[in-house]
Amino acid sequence: MKTIVIKADNDSVAKLITDLAKRMGLKSSVLNDKKKEDIGLIRAIDEGLKSGRVSVKTSYDIIDKLVG
Repeated sequence: MKTIVIKADNDSVAKLITDLAKRMGLKSSVLNDKKKEDIGLIRAIDEGLKSGRVSVKTSYDIIDKLVG
């Protein structure tokens, strides 16, 4: 499975692309700013865990603050 990310300049282009994907039997979704920030935070935590700069407890604390 492959993932393609396309940045559309406006809503009509985004709709055209998502409609085309649907007609082709592909799944698509539009990410709002919140979802993009969440993905960035997840990537930062993951990199921190892999490098040892962030502990598992710290990552849980960050997530708890955001969710709670």
